[in-house]
Amino acid sequence: MEAGGAIVLAYVLLIIFVLAIFYFVIQVPIYIAKTRGIKDGELTTIVVLSWCGLVVGVTWFLALIFALVWKPANWVDKTSGAQNNVGALDALAKLGELRDKGLLTEQEFQNEKAKLMKSL
Repeated sequence: MEAGGAIVLAYVLLIIFVLAIFYFVIQVPIYIAKTRGIKDGELTTIVVLSWCGLVVGVTWFLALIFALVWKPANWVDKTSGAQNNVGALDALAKLGELRDKGLLTEQEFQNEKAKLMKSL
């Protein structure tokens, strides 16, 4: 019976190994999405699609595609951040000029200034 016990042990180890590989593969789109900054409902969609890939394999591929191409709602383009700041500062300077010329009231200036500061 030692040979039978060894075979059972081999099958158990094989099943554990296969489950570990499945778990790793399922986590790939989730890891990519988290690394790219995808959060909340968008991340939930990718998680659900990835786990449904156990039953319907095509959904795992959808999760992977979404994780790679989905632009998060809170996306920050690091290359254009400085350009946006310069544009906002120019707009603030123009608002100051309009206020100085009397074309904007102080309250209107403060309101627009607050909007610009939130966009930074």
